[in-house]
Amino acid sequence: MQMMSEAKPVAFESKWQESVPDVAWGTLLLALGIVLGYYWTISSALAGDLPYAAATLICAYLAYASFTVVHDAGHGSIVKSNARLKPIESMLGWAFAVPLLLVPYRFFQKIHDRHHSFTNDPDRDPDHYTFAHSWFTVALNSLYIPIQYHVLAFTKLRGVRAIRSTYKSTACYFTAVVSGLLILTALGYGFEIVAFVIIPNIIAVLALALFFDYIPHHPHKSRSRYHDTRIYPGTLLNVLLLGQNYHLIHHMYPRLPWYKYKEVYTRILPDLEVLGAPIEDLRGGTRPGFMTSPNTRSLLDDGKSINMVLEVAKVRALTFDSACIEFKLPQGERLQYQAGQYITVSKWLNGEQQTRCYSLCAKPGSDSLKIGVRRTAQGLVSGFLNDDLKVGDELVVQGPFGDFVYPAAEPNEHDGLVLIAGGSGITPILSIAETALAEHPNVSVTLIYACRSRDSIMFFDQLEHLKEQHPERLTIRYVIHQELHDPLDIQGRLNKATLAELLPSRGADSSSAQTKRTAFYICGPAGLKDLALDVLAERNIAREQIHIEQFVSSLTEAKGPLHKVDVALADGQTHSLSVASNQTVLEVAKAARIQLPHACSSGTCGSCKLKIEEGEAVSIPNSVPGITSDEKSAGYTLACQCKPLNHLVLSES
Repeated sequence: MQMMSEAKPVAFESKWQESVPDVAWGTLLLALGIVLGYYWTISSALAGDLPYAAATLICAYLAYASFTVVHDAGHGSIVKSNARLKPIESMLGWAFAVPLLLVPYRFFQKIHDRHHSFTNDPDRDPDHYTFAHSWFTVALNSLYIPIQYHVLAFTKLRGVRAIRSTYKSTACYFTAVVSGLLILTALGYGFEIVAFVIIPNIIAVLALALFFDYIPHHPHKSRSRYHDTRIYPGTLLNVLLLGQNYHLIHHMYPRLPWYKYKEVYTRILPDLEVLGAPIEDLRGGTRPGFMTSPNTRSLLDDGKSINMVLEVAKVRALTFDSACIEFKLPQGERLQYQAGQYITVSKWLNGEQQTRCYSLCAKPGSDSLKIGVRRTAQGLVSGFLNDDLKVGDELVVQGPFGDFVYPAAEPNEHDGLVLIAGGSGITPILSIAETALAEHPNVSVTLIYACRSRDSIMFFDQLEHLKEQHPERLTIRYVIHQELHDPLDIQGRLNKATLAELLPSRGADSSSAQTKRTAFYICGPAGLKDLALDVLAERNIAREQIHIEQFVSSLTEAKGPLHKVDVALADGQTHSLSVASNQTVLEVAKAARIQLPHACSSGTCGSCKLKIEEGEAVSIPNSVPGITSDEKSAGYTLACQCKPLNHLVLSES
């Protein structure tokens, strides 16, 4: 089945809003049932009418069900938007967290937002399984998940404002719970605590981790909105698991209460099938069997794009300060990209998620996915990839991106190709050269490559091999800043005179027919790009013949007037920003290194919700799952979606 990228517009995305109740009566009835269930079970066991073993199992399921109440409260799914009833929602969250002991409500709410924001990211998803390699280690890892939350809170996530804000409430919660357990033990109820609380808690934690984390997300590879978790329909399962067999629906629309998942699934099923969502059949049939859907671990758009966790297959040193990194693709699949394009690679380093762009260096159509990485001065990510990355490590990979492609999107007829590279700029240029030589037999290629020394030439052996294969069609001129080892090398820095001399005769005269049939590709430091453009401009080379690699800034370039945006946070901090109407408040705040509450940055989790006290903003589409239409009507917005139309005053409620 074809898998489609989440980047494409999908018309059904606003349908979920129709299923959001004003008050989630199903969840409130569940809460009442849990209270009555505990009362009957414990009183019956104490009266001798129910064996303690049976009471323990019933309490385990009640603890599992209690989590659903906590879960719905944490997502704001019990009360849609009524501010007067919201405190009741929080009270339910706190009360029903007690049977689970280890995870206080407010802390769960904040750390669970990160699970939704960074699903299957091995560095950022707090529910990621870190040592699950057999059924036994899966069980151990499942029991470790709640402990993992607290370890993360005081180590990797201690710098995250939302997590730090829960420290006090967490301390108060544990003080109250531990005190209560000690008092009951002192009163002689120690055995009952073990039978009705401790053992059920262990069973419930195991079941919750399996049915909320491991089974839905296995094999924990896809980062795509429509493929990062699965659905395995069934009426009985829907009742027993309280909707979690429709886990993909929950991830797509976190504001839905648990009993609405199946309703929305039925409504959008045809759209999910078109998108290739992982829907599995426990009974066999036309769909994949349980936990076997290839779409949880596959490329998107029939291989045209990727957004997943990839394992490192090889790390090969190219020079003393550069390496070629090869990724392991899903079996039998290839990423379809064009020569010159790049992917992004993400890794959590120094307390932040770091994302960098790296060009693909293999010829399109090959079975491998390779990038070349040069260590830069004080380069955090490049240093890690060169010095610390090991085979078997996992990185989050997205792409391909970029318009620096060969052949160009609107190619001019050409039989000559001039490639100008500097330093690590050889990476996309190598892919372009290989493609031209392999697929365009009438094209002759000239490569001018500036580098510090012969020892710093990336892919030197590969370049020389290409030259041996195509001696009549490929000319390579190295411009070496330091020592020379070959009389054909040019010593010194690449300057205008040197570049003008090295350009082939077909690139020297703009009026010649040969020059008009020549394409120029430039990739390297800013100075080299400017120099090459100046030389080509002096020769009146048409701009449409020139292609330059440009990585896109993460901050959208402001268009139109800047609007003042004042933000008041719940802890008393205030910030003032200048934001254009084509920018979001969150992206400008991030660029200014101002911490606003947020997690996913894509409108899914709703953790960046703010109240518009004054001013107007661009309307947020109903397809954005992190905010309901009623909340928008009440004046709420999401910082990651908020684009001001005039002076805005925002507050964290």
